[in-house]
Amino acid sequence: MIKLCKVNEAEFKRYMDFMIPDYAQDITKNFDLPMEQALEESEMMMNDMFKDGLATEGQYLYNIVDANSNEKVGLLWYSIISEINQAYLYHILIDEAKRGLGYGSKTLEKLQEILKNSGVKSIGLSVFGKNDGAYRLYKKLGYSNTRISMEKIL
Repeated sequence: MIKLCKVNEAEFKRYMDFMIPDYAQDITKNFDLPMEQALEESEMMMNDMFKDGLATEGQYLYNIVDANSNEKVGLLWYSIISEINQAYLYHILIDEAKRGLGYGSKTLEKLQEILKNSGVKSIGLSVFGKNDGAYRLYKKLGYSNTRISMEKIL
């Protein structure tokens, strides 16, 4: 149903142009930080994660493509932490018009298969507390809570 195709330099730039403000909005919404500070945090994190741009070792960024129509339906970003033989899922983004059609599940199943075949033992991830849809998807696919952070705004 889906295939993963490496992102090219132009797509990487567009992703960073999208991801930095999008992640900043998540930071603002979930941690009550001013947008200006959240943008700084987001940009620092992205620059740190992709020190060498798309060529950064250990970072994997793929277009999610419908194998039947060859249409791009989303994007997947993960890393492999070889020291502990674990992958870390940073972002799975399904285009809004394609959500609810099984692409998220199929992408995670494909990723799990690829990683298992390469000897990776587990996948870690974090979900913002206000992202109920992602949380439900991960639970449905057998992911379990390993830690929970909570906060009360006063």
